[in-house]
Amino acid sequence: MGISTTRIETETVPGEAIVHERSAKPCALVIFGATGDLARRKLVPALYNLMKDGLLPEGFELVGVGRSAHDRDAFVAMHT
Repeated sequence: MGISTTRIETETVPGEAIVHERSAKPCALVIFGATGDLARRKLVPALYNLMKDGLLPEGFELVGVGRSAHDRDAFVAMHT
């Protein structure tokens, strides 16, 4: 597992770009209420888009906590 680097270019003066590089270490995100409506409609799709665009760090883990018990396959089916 490595550290992913995101390159960000900003322009403060026309024609002069300032480049910043940010590194993100592996991390985990816990969603409380992962089986609820907000997670299904907003949070999980946003995380999917970040992953698809390569903006999540290597080693990113998602932990979902909800009142109803689901195995991984049921949870994925609920969010697709």
